[in-house]
Amino acid sequence: MAKDLPQNCSNKPVEAYFFIDPLCRDCWVIEPLIIKLLLEYGKYFSIRHVLTGKAEAAAAAPGHKWNKPANVRFVWEKSSSMHGMSCDGRMHMHACDASPHIASLAIKAAELQGRRAGSQFLRKLQEHLFLQNVSRPTHETLLACAEKSGIDLDEFLQDLQSVSAAKAFQCDLKFTNELHITEIPSIVFFNAKSDEEGVKISGMYSYDVYVQVLREMVKENLVPEPLPPLEALLQCFEFISTNELAIIYDMSEADVMREMKKLLLKRKVVQVPTERDMYWKFV
Repeated sequence: MAKDLPQNCSNKPVEAYFFIDPLCRDCWVIEPLIIKLLLEYGKYFSIRHVLTGKAEAAAAAPGHKWNKPANVRFVWEKSSSMHGMSCDGRMHMHACDASPHIASLAIKAAELQGRRAGSQFLRKLQEHLFLQNVSRPTHETLLACAEKSGIDLDEFLQDLQSVSAAKAFQCDLKFTNELHITEIPSIVFFNAKSDEEGVKISGMYSYDVYVQVLREMVKENLVPEPLPPLEALLQCFEFISTNELAIIYDMSEADVMREMKKLLLKRKVVQVPTERDMYWKFV
């Protein structure tokens, strides 16, 4: 997520919980759909990342069942589990560098500086992991991502070893089990103003599916906000791919490339080629 996307607040009618793992590529691929949903319909819902630890555990234990791609199927599962639970910090991971969950602990440490800080750190971490094909981040990588995301490094280092970060991560793991999350990514929508059961979407689907579920939860016609100009979004994200822009703006990649070349000639962006896609860095 980026710094200027619609922010969470308590008076929105829907709460969405986005179950991810930082080492899961599908959780990276789905990101532009979530960005588009926030840009167009962010006034109707708040969103929180919940870390499942599934892919990280699988990386540490290759025979684990989570080390397989998620089965993509549509699941309208009803969940009556309440999402306000208490957790303790007894499972504090003192030797966090030795933990397979170091990436998740780092995200929770960043979130202690605010949900926005956590989202910015998560994106920088995913960029590093998937653009450089890194299977597991090092301590140096985490520090570099923290610096790029603009959070306080001293506070981050302290929080990375803290009971608070470990407790927050354990709450996420407990919530994952409470809602019977068996695929990542998954999103669970709750009506914030009633005790109705939540709706869970497991796997990845087209953008219209998420809009449809949100509409059913809000129980009214949704009025989308206009998307920001391309240059404004680039300034917001600072680093984004051609494919992500094509998804967000519902354009072909060829059309995106034409628009980006105009900004390139104006020296508003620079090209950053990667193995998988062309990225653009706002300057």
